[in-house]
This record gives sequence, C-alpha cells and structure tokens, in this order.
Amino acid sequence: MYSLISEFPEFIIDKCLSIISFDSDSFLPTESELKRGWTYENEIAYFDKMTEFELSQNSLFDINDQWLIFDNKQRFKTMEIFVNYSGFSAELRESRTELELADTIRFWNQIENIKPNRFILNGDKLIFGTNKHSEFEKVKAS
Repeated sequence: MYSLISEFPEFIIDKCLSIISFDSDSFLPTESELKRGWTYENEIAYFDKMTEFELSQNSLFDINDQWLIFDNKQRFKTMEIFVNYSGFSAELRESRTELELADTIRFWNQIENIKPNRFILNGDKLIFGTNKHSEFEKVKAS
C-alpha cells in the first residue's frame, strides 16, 4: 500500500481520505492528529484535503487497511471491513465459493452506495479501484 501511494501520490494528495480499517480495526486519531484536522465519526477517520505531510506519517500504514478516497468531502454512516476476510477479492468470477461471492457482492453494493473516487484495501491482497480508467491503466503498467 505504501508503495502504491508513494508511486502515485496524486491519487490522494488534496483528496479526502476516509479510513475504514487500520490494522483490522478503526483508526483512532491521536490528540495531535485531531489538532491537524483529522475527525472521527461512526468508527471512521476522515481527513479532508490530504497533505504530503499527513501522507508521510508512518502511523497511517499498517496491515489490513481499508481506505476510501474522495475528490470532495464526504461523510457516510458505515462500511463493512472487508479487508479482514481471508483472501478477500473484489473480483466477481464463477470459480469463487458462494460465501466469497456474497462478500464481494456486498462490497460492490457498498462501494456503489458510498461512491468513492478510489479505494485501497491492503489485506491478503492489495486491491486498488478507481473510477478513472487512466489511473487504473497507470497502476497496471507499473
């Protein structure tokens, strides 16, 4: 995840970050982080207009992280933590079990309802999604 963000900081700098999961749980901003602009609502941490300084903080990156990135400020009530599901994949394909497909369908339904511009899940697999084809091609080519 850190490598993806380091290589493509434009995907997140000046964007709005929502952290759904950090190390399999909520990201609880410290007093210092709250003073710098982080907010915490409904077990989701938000930073409106990500800066290079905030992105350089190693405290943002762990394992089993799930981020949603928006071009504009967005708040929502909840999102399931999918990154904790062993082997979770955002791919809909027939070779998956019924339970795996159900998880993936719930994931896509929530993405469709919340409408982030980008998402990153860093669990058993690194999953990046974007609503911009050119960004997807950039990542794929790297």
